[in-house]
Amino acid sequence: MRDELVRLLKGLDFYRAWRISCIKRDQEAVSEEDINQIVVVPGSFFLQLFDDTKDSQCAQITEEVQRWYSHTWSDLSYMARSAEGGLEADVRQFLTDFRNEVGFDFHTKTGLLKKTANKVLKRREIANELEYYSLKELEHDLTQSVLSAEELTKLADLLRKFENDPMTS
Repeated sequence: MRDELVRLLKGLDFYRAWRISCIKRDQEAVSEEDINQIVVVPGSFFLQLFDDTKDSQCAQITEEVQRWYSHTWSDLSYMARSAEGGLEADVRQFLTDFRNEVGFDFHTKTGLLKKTANKVLKRREIANELEYYSLKELEHDLTQSVLSAEELTKLADLLRKFENDPMTS
């Protein structure tokens, strides 16, 4: 369990360093206190908490970090879709660098994508833009391991249906 947490925290720290560099790039003066309020605490905080915690509660710390991945994935998706300051290219580059540096795709640790995909496949319909954009990313990721080939084919059909629906355009 600790090894998985360490792996997740490597990604958390990579994200933290990227966000800090973006903030420093966009703002002339940023205090360490501001950074700690704007950006997630370092991975060492969670690891120390894990090491100081009794066995029965260790899973909660790992789950908290996984929830952070889910929330942050949502934030990254929003940033990529926002028209402000060309963030889409920054986010895409971050995700590529993340995969190369950390060794896994950011979205695969959220659990959110699998849950959303299963819900959409069961319902046989994409209900809103948030689902659409999350799953669209999955469709274009050739290294994804969230869905089987059959599920991905069904999902692609649902994505086309959503794109061609005049009510969603």
